[in-house]
Amino acid sequence: MGIKIKITEDEIIDKPNDAELGAYIRRKYMEKVGEEKELNNNWFFELTNGLEPDACFSCGKLSPYTKLTHIDSRVGFVEGVGQGCFEPEKCLKKKIK
Repeated sequence: MGIKIKITEDEIIDKPNDAELGAYIRRKYMEKVGEEKELNNNWFFELTNGLEPDACFSCGKLSPYTKLTHIDSRVGFVEGVGQGCFEPEKCLKKKIK
């Protein structure tokens, strides 16, 4: 049966290109998987076949990228620093509070 996610027409139109839309859909999928597996830290490790996930250097949230994902394919990567938050609007909101 699989995991079902919903995406609206506005969400599709809001993305400037197919790569960003694909990354957005993957993030929604990862969030849904996390909800269904009660957000334990092993769900992503299992999903990526044992490849170590990279985390945001600011908030520590696991990203949808493994350490082997090329930096040009990542959202939020800061060269010389590492993986930033792939959802910066949520990361910044956490830091402001």
